[in-house]
Amino acid sequence: MTGFQRRGTRVLKDGRTAFVRLQVDRRLYEFAKAWAAFHAEADPAGTAEEHLEGYLEATLREHMVKTGWSPPAEIKALFPAGLLPGNPQNSLDDGIPF
Repeated sequence: MTGFQRRGTRVLKDGRTAFVRLQVDRRLYEFAKAWAAFHAEADPAGTAEEHLEGYLEATLREHMVKTGWSPPAEIKALFPAGLLPGNPQNSLDDGIPF
């Protein structure tokens, strides 16, 4: 599908990741910074941007599952079955949303 994206959006060479620029409410950004600081002992290099990426991914994955959305075949082929929405990508992931 073409269109419906900003001109600056880039899909990386692996075809599995898109680099985008997002605008967020300043309060949300400050919350993400505070959350990164809260987790600093466990992840001293963690950033607000990583927290925002995590929140966005978790929310979109949940919505994909709830709506039963399936990607086009050429995109689905890029992801092994273990990386489908709703499946933890990390064996240490206990599935608890936070």
